[in-house]
Amino acid sequence: MRRSTILLALRLFPLGSLLAVASAVVAQPVVEANLSLKRALELMRARDPNLQSAQAAVDQALADKISAGERPNATLSWSTGKINPAGHNGSGDFWNKSYDTVVSLSQPFERGGKRRYRLDQAEANADAAHADYADSVRGERLAVTQAYWELKRAEEKYKNAQTLATIEHRSIEASEQRLRVGDMPRLDVERMRIDAAAADNAVDSTLGALRDAQVALAALIDVTAQSGELSARDDWPRAAGALDPRLDLDGASEPAETVLARRPDMLAALKRVNGADAALRLAHAQTARDITISGQYEHNPVPPAAPTVGHTLLGVGLSVPIFTGSQYKGEIARASADIDAAKANLARVRVAALADVHRARAELRAAARRAHRYDSDLIQRALSTEKTVETAYARGGLALADLLDARRSLKTTQDDATDAHADFAEALAALAAAVPDENQGTTP
Repeated sequence: MRRSTILLALRLFPLGSLLAVASAVVAQPVVEANLSLKRALELMRARDPNLQSAQAAVDQALADKISAGERPNATLSWSTGKINPAGHNGSGDFWNKSYDTVVSLSQPFERGGKRRYRLDQAEANADAAHADYADSVRGERLAVTQAYWELKRAEEKYKNAQTLATIEHRSIEASEQRLRVGDMPRLDVERMRIDAAAADNAVDSTLGALRDAQVALAALIDVTAQSGELSARDDWPRAAGALDPRLDLDGASEPAETVLARRPDMLAALKRVNGADAALRLAHAQTARDITISGQYEHNPVPPAAPTVGHTLLGVGLSVPIFTGSQYKGEIARASADIDAAKANLARVRVAALADVHRARAELRAAARRAHRYDSDLIQRALSTEKTVETAYARGGLALADLLDARRSLKTTQDDATDAHADFAEALAALAAAVPDENQGTTP
């Protein structure tokens, strides 16, 4: 019995080791927890399923372009007739029997420029697919960047809430000591306990917001299993440069119309107008009759060949469709409607893009002014005021209500400063999306 147990353990040991190794491999993190914005954007480009779908659309459009350039295939046919089921087919081998064998080759030829218009349409659609990919990159970059700064916003607010809660609990401990020696009324201690409970609630609330921000960013870069580990490494961008007109950070010196010429959503809409125009020309080209030229070889050994005739006959043919049913009016009408729809979409995209550019520039200037106020002296003044109140209260110069108000005011100011920095960082990202660079979001 003991020997059987040992053998069983030895047999199971390699399996257990293998499972342990496999678990260790699975547990390896996909990405480092302390994440930079650059790394987050790299993961987005590599792992975002939305970009993979957009790339697949590009590949499909390129395949359609290959198909559009292909010419009609020739048709080779063989037929053998005059076969007598009773076996009276003459003597000799197959070629000398009384069978009538016909071999023909036919080749269609397109007219009216159909292939050229198909290529024009496919080229425009491929360009539109490339622009759609660039627009997807633009949108996903904005989403990831804003989610990154939302994570940093949530982290700082959580840190501020923890700091206030720690101060409140320390104050309770000191106040209870003063209460025991009769140096503080019980009512003030109870008020401090109420404020400490409120601070604890704020910690729980900001922790929930932090978890939401981690999950949101992790979903965009496809590392949801590690969402609870993510943190933002980068510092807030500085707002001072956005207020210097010489730096032109908001790109106000560049006309909005110039910006629209390189926006991928505008390029995609314009290429779809070009594709619809090529489709309309292709629909009109359907009314040009294609021709099919054929050549025929016929072999018939019966009756016996005359010296000047032989067993071989040749023939040529020409076929042209006759439009007795369809005049392609429906196709032409549909193509006309499609080009109207494409032009309407171009106008809609243009209006939205112009509004996006003007809004992004205005929001950046406003956000920069707010962030700069906090960076200049507002935070320092709030810290100095709170410290003065703490000192005065400790010396008995101020009431408890003044101390609690000063603490709340400091936390509110810190949270407002965090919001201002986050709003400025996200406004920068929105401006980068509204006014993209020349090479931003190209197809990999």
